[in-house]
Amino acid sequence: MTTVALALLRRGERWFLQRRDPRNPILPGLWEFPGGKSEAGETPLQALRRELREETGLDLRTARPCAVLAGTPSLHPFLVEADGAPRTDLAWGWFTVGEMHRLPVPPRNRALIEGLPAGTPWGNLGSSHLI
Repeated sequence: MTTVALALLRRGERWFLQRRDPRNPILPGLWEFPGGKSEAGETPLQALRRELREETGLDLRTARPCAVLAGTPSLHPFLVEADGAPRTDLAWGWFTVGEMHRLPVPPRNRALIEGLPAGTPWGNLGSSHLI
């Protein structure tokens, strides 16, 4: 089964999203949380750390696992804090929950956005502990 780790990165009232390359055959041009597939033998947390650095140049400081979204692939979102400023060739931005509702996003990212009510620390994502 394919496992995908996603970084839900918040600064203030804004969340980080990046836009997939419009030439990408998979979900072209859609906005999404950064992350990616776990490699062989890699835990979702290890994949999160690697993908966050590869995709954005950010260094993971803390990660709080959220409820897994079962399906294909299985999504493992983490509420994260990261150091540095994003560095990526993709379009990216910091968006409020209201702004994210108006962006074209993959359906399963939409489900995550629904769990991020504005003005509350972490929403309704079933978070557990910091690691």
